[in-house]
Amino acid sequence: MSYWLPSPFNQALLFRKVNQMKGNKRKFLTMLAMGLVVGLGALPVQALAQAQGFPTKPITIVAPYPPGSTTDLFARTIAQHLQKTWGQPVVVENKPGNTGMIGATQVTHSPGDGYTLLLGSQALYSVNHHLFARMPYDATKDFTPISLVARLPSYFVVPASLPVNNFKEFVDYVKANPGKIAYGSAGSGTAQHIFMEMLKIQTGMTDLLHVPYKGSPPAVTDLVGGRVQAMIDFGPSIMAHIRAGKLKVLGVSTARRSKAMPDVPTLAEAGVPGFDATTWFALHGPAGIPTDIVNKLSAEIRNAVNDPEIRAKLEAAGTEPDSSTPKVLLDTQTADSVKWGDVIRKANIKLD
Repeated sequence: MSYWLPSPFNQALLFRKVNQMKGNKRKFLTMLAMGLVVGLGALPVQALAQAQGFPTKPITIVAPYPPGSTTDLFARTIAQHLQKTWGQPVVVENKPGNTGMIGATQVTHSPGDGYTLLLGSQALYSVNHHLFARMPYDATKDFTPISLVARLPSYFVVPASLPVNNFKEFVDYVKANPGKIAYGSAGSGTAQHIFMEMLKIQTGMTDLLHVPYKGSPPAVTDLVGGRVQAMIDFGPSIMAHIRAGKLKVLGVSTARRSKAMPDVPTLAEAGVPGFDATTWFALHGPAGIPTDIVNKLSAEIRNAVNDPEIRAKLEAAGTEPDSSTPKVLLDTQTADSVKWGDVIRKANIKLD
């Protein structure tokens, strides 16, 4: 069975006719009932047709951090897979700034048709609204969750030239040089910032200074050059420097050791009992994307992260590929909002 959905022009004529017939109650109700049947029957067919035909034009994935960042790696990896699978161009657009919120806000202003997507970290959905008194978007209402892309540990690293060889020695070094040691981060309010502030509290490194950057790449550049003396960051941003001997890794942020570097102790093992911080990255779109298109996107992300070649590439960069249903992603960001909100309050982290 097929249904007819009036064009906008025909809809206008139909409503004009209905208004003219309001005086005849029986005809009016009959006309209204027919309109409801048409509308209710046609819309699911139209939505199904949208999903079956999607995509019919280029897709843009916004990466709200600079080229070379972890977000950028995920966005370009997913983009290559979608483009190869669907035969439509998939463009990655880097929009760094304001802890990722410039790019995220841009996506919320885009049409909810599945052609503009956001590859971002949990900070955008579970952290920032605890840090800022005013937000440019509502993390729950203004996005459509699609799928997780990866969960990943962070690595505590120092320049190869720094005279410390384990995390305890670093803590002692900071305390022996009050006010002289600084750490870099990808920006105020990022995971790199919050994780390090928690370490400061739990280890008593209160004099360790914070230097925020606009993304990981410039921070890592200064770290390698010794202009800052420590950093917590994700594998894709620092793994090449570790393997080249330019950085020393002293600990892993997660409760379990990293698959990419199994010989490196966790920070809990290195002297910070109970420390456990995992970061996830996910794909979202603006609010209002039709469910069938969301499910199609989510299923293809699952195919991507299960592809052996993609998994090998991401795992080699120190990440752990993952995927989820839209509901699991929403539940994850909601639970993490509670967790990190509590951490931020206890650490008294505030941003203007």
